[in-house]
Amino acid sequence: MNSAALSLAASMFEGSGSDSDSLADTETVLYILGIEYKTPHDTYAILDDVVSRFWFTYRTGFAPIGGPSGPTRDTGWGCMMRCGQMMLAESYIRFFLPAGRYFRWRPNISDSVYWEILNMFIDKRHSSYSIHQIVQMGNSEGKEIGQWFGPNTIAQVLRRIASNEFDRQINVHVAMDNTLVLDEIRKLCQINSKVRKTTKKSNDTSSGWKPLVIIIPLRLGLTNVNVEYIDQLKLCFRLPQTLGCIGGKPNHAHYFIGYLETDELLYLDPHVTQQHVDTTVTADDISYHCDRINRMKFSGLDPSLALAFACKTEIEFDDLIAKLKQNLPSKPMFEICQSNPFDVHNQQPHHHGVLTLDSDDDFEVV
Repeated sequence: MNSAALSLAASMFEGSGSDSDSLADTETVLYILGIEYKTPHDTYAILDDVVSRFWFTYRTGFAPIGGPSGPTRDTGWGCMMRCGQMMLAESYIRFFLPAGRYFRWRPNISDSVYWEILNMFIDKRHSSYSIHQIVQMGNSEGKEIGQWFGPNTIAQVLRRIASNEFDRQINVHVAMDNTLVLDEIRKLCQINSKVRKTTKKSNDTSSGWKPLVIIIPLRLGLTNVNVEYIDQLKLCFRLPQTLGCIGGKPNHAHYFIGYLETDELLYLDPHVTQQHVDTTVTADDISYHCDRINRMKFSGLDPSLALAFACKTEIEFDDLIAKLKQNLPSKPMFEICQSNPFDVHNQQPHHHGVLTLDSDDDFEVV
């Protein structure tokens, strides 16, 4: 770890949104995106992991969205979009950087693929997953520019954007009706991979499996998360394929990347307004990494959220499904089915996978 990171480690949990003592001085077990840590022994390793995640926050000073008079900042309405960016960027790290989940960021990093990934998410009109692209995709489906997104909405928008022909192709599958349909997922990956074998930009593996992100929008209660689902959420954070979840507490969206055994969630917070930095013309990326982690009680979590998993290969997908089937209880947060249970004729129902921006499982966030 670099010296700057070491000097920050002692205070990484200070001011984290919890009144409890600094975790750097507490003996506890925690999980961050599938990796187990223990404090205080692993304090430096925890910071090194956290600071290596992409941190996308409110920005100001970017090019207007939707025309000359459009907004040039997203403070107050873009937090769920930023959470979606963080979650999806994590999948790109897994899929395309050699170290995958064990990638560790350093100032002045020279890896060209790292910069390529970051530049896909910065606030420029033509960046693949920029705030501009996200807002415009929502606008084309009826969401006004500057309107809040919920977990289901951002999931569907990211799915639509990912279907474009980018150099680094991935599949984003959004599971509807609280149901993972395995045949649909395999068909999605296999058909697209066969098509792309004829193109020069193909990034498919030798087995014909294109990297897959699964997003599962869920409603886990009426006003609060049902306590019977908390252990299931913890299980998902422990799996190596986890991308965490996006959601939050009423009127506040976060990107949740892990949890403490003390029943606290760990998250990255997008609610910091920073000046737009164009990393296509400068190597200044420090504002896209956060040296602190926040925590909150599971009891404060809004029941509307979206879980996500990343499977680079079909073997990873099979392993994920096996672990979920083995460990989820008889009343799971979501179902796993081989084929579509809503259509006996093996055709998707009209709403299945369709961009639905007025869904009642979306909460308004600021």
